[in-house]
Amino acid sequence: MCCGNGNHDDRASQGVRLSALAPARRPAAVAAAVRPAGARTAARLLVFIPPRRSWQGGGRAVFSTATPVAYLALDAQGQAAAGQAPIGALPKARSVDLVLDALDVFAATIEAPALGDARLRQALPNLLEEQMLADPAECHFAAAPATGVPAAEAGAVRLSVAAIERAALARVLETCAQAQLPVRAAYSELYTVPAPLDHVFCMRAGAARAMVRTGRDQSFLVELDDSGGATLALAVHQFGMRRLRVFGAPSDAVAAVVQAAGIEAVYAAAAVETGTLDDAVNLLQGRFDPGGNFGFSGHLLSRLLRNGAWRAPAAWLGACMAIGIGGLNLYWLQQQTRMADLRASMHRSFRDGFPNESDAYPLEQARRSVAALRARAGRPSADDFSVLNAQALQLLAAAPAGIVAGIDYADNTYRLHFKPGTIDDPALRNTLQSRAIAQNLNLRFDADGSARLAPRQD
Repeated sequence: MCCGNGNHDDRASQGVRLSALAPARRPAAVAAAVRPAGARTAARLLVFIPPRRSWQGGGRAVFSTATPVAYLALDAQGQAAAGQAPIGALPKARSVDLVLDALDVFAATIEAPALGDARLRQALPNLLEEQMLADPAECHFAAAPATGVPAAEAGAVRLSVAAIERAALARVLETCAQAQLPVRAAYSELYTVPAPLDHVFCMRAGAARAMVRTGRDQSFLVELDDSGGATLALAVHQFGMRRLRVFGAPSDAVAAVVQAAGIEAVYAAAAVETGTLDDAVNLLQGRFDPGGNFGFSGHLLSRLLRNGAWRAPAAWLGACMAIGIGGLNLYWLQQQTRMADLRASMHRSFRDGFPNESDAYPLEQARRSVAALRARAGRPSADDFSVLNAQALQLLAAAPAGIVAGIDYADNTYRLHFKPGTIDDPALRNTLQSRAIAQNLNLRFDADGSARLAPRQD
């Protein structure tokens, strides 16, 4: 952008300098920058919505897919193709930007309290009520951080805000939806040219009037008639303009206004400055957000779907899922092989130790057989009553005397019954469980106040 990054001299050298006293001619550089639109799908389509006052029907205007609009189709290399067609017959594009007339969109730079998005949208009508001619209750508001302006005081932020009549924006979006246009953004015409820098101002010329951007969110209109020269001359004196850079189609009317204002002008070699569009205040916020009410995630998903950029992430995601599923299946096969080897080893070990028994449940049968062998050898098993009873006596040595009401032993389960209220102390329970762990026992208290004692199965 010539006036946004200080490179306006280099860009100006690509255009054609107009003397304030010379008649206007269409330069070859501008003619080469705009070519007829092709049938291929454009990467980005800029649709210039006509002013609301020109819609058929006056105040309650009719805006439909048959309404003719000017457009600018941009391909992936940034080449532009300009044309005019009804909304329903516009070229196909992966994303569509709606460029609204500067008079239809209120824009300003304000200092606002630091609030969340929802609360800020509620506060904007009150903050802008004195600056707007329209009724704020009938307008839709949008905001974005203001770049290139002085910082706000502590506890406040600088915002670029825009407002448009809610019914008009809804009607435009409804018409675009009927025409199946993937609308990505909507903003004022003033953001199609760079903001002023070093007393160099930018103008976008139309058929009957021109728009001059005077600040981050400020502009004024110049009628391309006998009164336009006086308006532009007043602005030259007020804003200290030294040079004017003109975007759009050159004409004798533009040259006459520039000549009457007495300012040097240069035609830019492009219809718009696409680099400035990223700083535009997008009106598609809140209820008009194409991402719905799902915040940043919904907006990002909507942008991926509408720009066609979802194909590459989807392909990578599919490849990652295929690799992950393949890896899981391979790991499962490896574990199945290991489990089969382990079962075979268990069966072999059981047959070697107990050849006369069937091996339907080798692990459990091995435990019972080992316990039987230990009993025949005079070595009690860990879950025998005598062993558990002796360990219970050692365990209860740290407990108060007389708390045990009874003992049950059935199915290799040793159960202690305590007198009511004697085992309710948490500290006593913790002490008994700690001693049980030290004796390689598992002590578990039941809801009825009893306790089960069993050897630990580590």
